Amino acid sequence: MGAQNGHFDGAPPICQAMVRENGQRVVSAPTPAINLAASVLTPQPARPKPKPKPRIVRPPRPRVAVTARNLAIFLGVVFCGAFLADALIFRTDLYTPFLEPQSTTGYVERIVYTETHRPPTGKKEVLVLGNSRIAEAFSARIANEYQQDGYWFLNCAFLASTARPWYYFVRDIDPQRNRYAAIAIPIDDYSDSDLLEDPTDRALELKLVINRLRVTDILPFTFSFPSWASRFEVARGSTFKGVGFQLDLQEFIEHPAKRLKDASDYRLHGADWIYGYGGDSHSLAGLSVDWAHRRVTFPPGMPQDDLLAKLILAEPRQTGSLRDFQIKWLGALVDLYRGSKTKIIIYQVPRNLAPRPTPLAHWPSTTVDELRKRPWVKIIDPTVFEPLEKPELFFDYIHLNADGRKLFSPLLADTVKAALQ
Repeated sequence: MGAQNGHFDGAPPICQAMVRENGQRVVSAPTPAINLAASVLTPQPARPKPKPKPRIVRPPRPRVAVTARNLAIFLGVVFCGAFLADALIFRTDLYTPFLEPQSTTGYVERIVYTETHRPPTGKKEVLVLGNSRIAEAFSARIANEYQQDGYWFLNCAFLASTARPWYYFVRDIDPQRNRYAAIAIPIDDYSDSDLLEDPTDRALELKLVINRLRVTDILPFTFSFPSWASRFEVARGSTFKGVGFQLDLQEFIEHPAKRLKDASDYRLHGADWIYGYGGDSHSLAGLSVDWAHRRVTFPPGMPQDDLLAKLILAEPRQTGSLRDFQIKWLGALVDLYRGSKTKIIIYQVPRNLAPRPTPLAHWPSTTVDELRKRPWVKIIDPTVFEPLEKPELFFDYIHLNADGRKLFSPLLADTVKAALQ
């Protein structure tokens, strides 16, 4: 710039660019220097401010008053949603095939599946109901092979059951009330003596019939239990069945391959396993009871069993609750067959290994007295099975062993056939 660029005349400083064109040095036109101070001091026109973005105004949300009515609606929507989701899985057959087959519910459902899917035999079919006493005492195989004379017996007893689950079971497996020639129903003791455990309040029975309960059954089934604790448990489990299946579902998720194999094996072969069961071989032979002195004597070589002795000698308080319970539920069960050709046969099972000489209860009217009023019900003489009430035919206090099973099965078959003549 200036003198350094060849200008010695004191001219204003200029900036010139030096380029070469055709090998000659070319000097660009001089450019006046920018007066920075003047440019800074000269006022510049103001830049227009950007217009503010339009503000989105949302309408205020309506406030819902917290009232009893609105709260009830909210809870109702939540309840209905949970109920429908639960019903989709557990009130259909979606989960039933995958139940643990040896669980309480799985065992009953396996019997239901077998009985509802087998073809008719073409014979006079006799359904034998009961709990573990009949499951151990009666062999359908022995009864069917004993005399092949046109009858076919089916052992559909399941453990820890009473007349209450039997009602729902029979209602579902025989909806037309015409499948069986007879239904044999046991009573533990015609005297209706109350037991140490009150079966009327056994909430575990929910597991036996949870898959058999309809929505219309929730309230009557719930209020058939006397205590509020049992009612709460039953109401919760029968309304939301997933609560009852929670543990079963968890085990399925943990071991799915094993569950699928077990469920398939029991569905294919479970009926054959039950049919071929031979009973428990243990025996209490040699045990004796002195009722006059209330003493139980065990045979040599058998350890003293205080619990068994307590069961034999027990004298529970008699309230009549068992009688009322049986009148209600056995009455409901036999009334399913009002007007049907199916005969209902009531009999007293071998009570235990050493029945007391006189019953604890003496009611003016018993379950048997009430059932006898129905013309389609046949009451079997209680003395028919009393000869089997011996310690050598039992493996515990109330369950017949394998030898007792061999005697009881044909005797029950003959008794039923005689009642149908």
